[in-house]
This record gives sequence, C-alpha cells and structure tokens, in this order.
Amino acid sequence: MNFLSNKKLRKFKLKGTKVNRKQLYFGSYGLISLETGRVDSQVFKSLIDIVKRKIKSKKGKFWFYLNSSIPVSQIPIGTRMGKGKGNISKYVAFVRKGQIVCELNLSNSKDAFNILKIASSKLPIKTKVVIY
Repeated sequence: MNFLSNKKLRKFKLKGTKVNRKQLYFGSYGLISLETGRVDSQVFKSLIDIVKRKIKSKKGKFWFYLNSSIPVSQIPIGTRMGKGKGNISKYVAFVRKGQIVCELNLSNSKDAFNILKIASSKLPIKTKVVIY
C-alpha cells in the first residue's frame, strides 16, 4: 500500500517544537505566533479577505505564509463505532511557536498596527505584532 496516495490524517505531535526565525523577509510589520496550534483553512480565507480589503485603499502589500495542506477526517454525528475513519471534512495547517504567520508593508505605522490587530483577532492562536 502506498502511503502517499492515502490522504487521511495522520496524528502529529507539536508540543515541543519551536521555530527560531524572528526576522521579517519582505514586509516592515508582521505577526509572530506565541503558541502552537492548528489553524483551519476557512480562518485563512476570512483573514486574507479582511486584510486585503483594508490594504486596498492604503496601497500596501501583504504576504501570508501558512499552507493548509493537512486533511482532517470526521465521522458524521449519530454513527455507531467501528464503521471506519470517515471522510475528509476540512484542511488545517499547523502553526509552531515563534513562526511568522504573515507580513505587511505599509507606509503608515498606525494603519499597519490596526490591520494586524484585526488579523490576530481572527486567528485561534495568540500572536504578537513584530516590527522590522
């Protein structure tokens, strides 16, 4: 059996992992994660839409680094035990402590802070605004 063709979720342990990259590559402002967790792909889409809508009038640039490539399966409610794994219900991405989630480049620092605060409120993990 080829494990690459099987798309069901394998369990991961992320408790002790930490990323030491504190440097921003493209933007002047960024969001860095303060804890480890899973972020849903629907959360990504809402965050990206909101940030792009806010940046449009201010003429800035936005980079987003997470990729939701890990499938999560779920059995329907009311199904008895022993009927298998279940279908893929959503896709998630794992965020590690110290990982940069997104970067932003704007001329006005007040606007950049407000936009990143809104973005951090959408995420299910704690984040902090970082300045280059």
